[in-house]
Amino acid sequence: MKRSLLLGRELRNNGPMKFVRGMELLNANGDIDTSSLGYQYTIQTTTQIRAQVIHQKFYKVAPADFMDVVIGTGAWMEDIKTNLVYDAAGDFESGVIGVGQGPSQIATVDVGTAPKTARIATWAKGYQYTTPEIQKALAANNWDVVSSKMEALKRNWDLGIQKIAFLGRKTDLTDFPGFLTSPDVNSNTGVITQLISTMSTSAFQALVATILDTYFENSNDTQMPNMFAIPMKDMLGLGSATSPDFPIETKLSYLLKVFREVTGNADFQIRGLAYADQARNAGYVSTLGKNRYVLYNKNLETLKMDIPVDFTLSPAGTANNFQWQGVGAGQFTGCVFYRPAEALYFDWAS
Repeated sequence: MKRSLLLGRELRNNGPMKFVRGMELLNANGDIDTSSLGYQYTIQTTTQIRAQVIHQKFYKVAPADFMDVVIGTGAWMEDIKTNLVYDAAGDFESGVIGVGQGPSQIATVDVGTAPKTARIATWAKGYQYTTPEIQKALAANNWDVVSSKMEALKRNWDLGIQKIAFLGRKTDLTDFPGFLTSPDVNSNTGVITQLISTMSTSAFQALVATILDTYFENSNDTQMPNMFAIPMKDMLGLGSATSPDFPIETKLSYLLKVFREVTGNADFQIRGLAYADQARNAGYVSTLGKNRYVLYNKNLETLKMDIPVDFTLSPAGTANNFQWQGVGAGQFTGCVFYRPAEALYFDWAS
């Protein structure tokens, strides 16, 4: 069946489309008074209207830099189940045999599976325009209102997927957890109790000496990490010296060097993430939020997010040749940890 037919069926099943205002207008342009938006404004005979327009700007970070994002698996399904395989082999020494033992006396091994479910959400939003709106935009002669609305719809999808990837779906964190909000990942509150960038020399050395051991114990001594995600406000301060008395190396370069040497992962990365800042994850990580650090193994089998159907934009249609409506749709899951012991949260709150 063609994708367009599947999309039509999905939208019909979800009931009539509601066209409501979507994106919150808070960004680098400043807080916007929506009552001031429009085509009309005062000009003089000496007023020059510039042909260039300046668009809104938002915080953007690629989820794929922190987790694997799989596109196209399970299109238009309700969920994706992944079987986790477990060994039931018993103690190795139970397999030691004597020369005279028969087959019935030989210990055996077995395996079992348990499914891990990633729920799929279907998303759709619309855009609309009218003939007068187009004519007014043409009169302004410096703005394509139709393409701008399409771009706004695509941007709403991109920013929404970004937020879901890191924080999850606020109304359903159980079925749609984020990278920072998984209930399956353990949290440590003793190793990091302040911004790393503000730690004294002794506190910084204590962190370096304990953080990897804490992680390795959490993984049941099975895995070394290759990624450390930290609050952006801490990342921006890690240019400070490891010691104010001997400012010859930054905390960032020293920490990265230690991680690479001890883990044996030459490609180990430390990345800043604004969503990990307490103020940005309030209401998700906890009511007031937490400064959350994530030490983990970035691997397809450890964690991933699925996009069963990537953003699909339908052409605008009309019933009266005066008003036009179009729809953008897609599907997504949360960020699911399939090996949660290979990740560890380090939390503190101010």
